[in-house]
Amino acid sequence: MQTVIVGLLAGFVVGVICVAYVFIRTRRFIAAESASRPGGEVLPYSEEVTSSGLMLMTVVGSGSLLWGFIGAGLYHVIQDDGKFFVLSAIFAALLNVWIGLSKTTFTLDKMLLSTFIVLGLGALIPWLI
Repeated sequence: MQTVIVGLLAGFVVGVICVAYVFIRTRRFIAAESASRPGGEVLPYSEEVTSSGLMLMTVVGSGSLLWGFIGAGLYHVIQDDGKFFVLSAIFAALLNVWIGLSKTTFTLDKMLLSTFIVLGLGALIPWLI
């Protein structure tokens, strides 16, 4: 039971940080978009630019509770801090290669978030237990 609670807590911490990053990144994206308009018009709050890529990153980041739960289950099976972190690093590398090879928008942001989620959980779960 402790492993599940730790996984959910680690997922919550990682999720909050990821969602905050996406919100900050969205603000910067919107500021750049509005600055590129003629006359430097600022978009009204009700007409902000939204992107399916940014929304997807928010959903994945907020879903870190689920990833934390899965990671906790995996850690419960492995029960070795070093092996668990190495497995997390390998998974992060493979995920980044896959994202890099795909033709997706916001590639670097997605790589950064996936790395933070996987390595964050890979470090937080063993540390909290």
